[in-house]
Amino acid sequence: MFKLIIFIISLLMGSSIFAQTLFNKSKPIVYTKVKFEQIKDTAIPNKTVQINLKGKKGFAIEKVVIIEQESSRESSYIHFYKANKIIQKILVPFWIRHLTPNAEVADFNNDGIPDIKFRIYTAGNGMAALLNYKVYLMSQQTNYRVMSFVDFSSEKEYDLNGDGLPEIIGCSSTNYNGHNYWVFNLYNWVNGTLVSVSKTYEYPLWTAVDFKTNKVIAKDIPASIRNATLRSFPNEYFIK
Repeated sequence: MFKLIIFIISLLMGSSIFAQTLFNKSKPIVYTKVKFEQIKDTAIPNKTVQINLKGKKGFAIEKVVIIEQESSRESSYIHFYKANKIIQKILVPFWIRHLTPNAEVADFNNDGIPDIKFRIYTAGNGMAALLNYKVYLMSQQTNYRVMSFVDFSSEKEYDLNGDGLPEIIGCSSTNYNGHNYWVFNLYNWVNGTLVSVSKTYEYPLWTAVDFKTNKVIAKDIPASIRNATLRSFPNEYFIK
């Protein structure tokens, strides 16, 4: 069943829903991919993985280790290592059992230090199979903050105005007049938190959930209805 879910997700990642963009000519930012190294088998509870950053340009840390906790509540610890010692430990409200194979490295907060992004699928059914935790490890010069939210898309980030601070996309769903729509909001990471910048770029944007024409903006939605889906934060926003 797990392999079937992953297969379906991989097909969807090539479909139009995952091809959604900001609907303009802007290009997404460029990532460097870093493979997760599995320390414990996925069949074993308390799964453990690591990202080896030794020798990677710009990093002051050497590796990140994520360890699932044996608990009735989904949680994991993220350990940050330097000189083979844990310098920081953060408890996060999710497991990592459906983790994507690679993390993505880029500067998401424009401080000159690389940050880390990865995604974890929730392994639901139907539309819920698209839900995933977007997790960001944001550099704070001498340590890191973890920011995550639950999202329907696998969108990249875009620097729309060229200020070096990428726009982070949140995607939720809604129903209007019997039809389902994707709703896109935009955020920047500023002073250690997400800040909505949707109004700056005339968001939220809506697109119909039909798996064929998701790049087409639903322009027939009244402004009052569309603006009612403006969100200060994405779904299940977590920061620590």
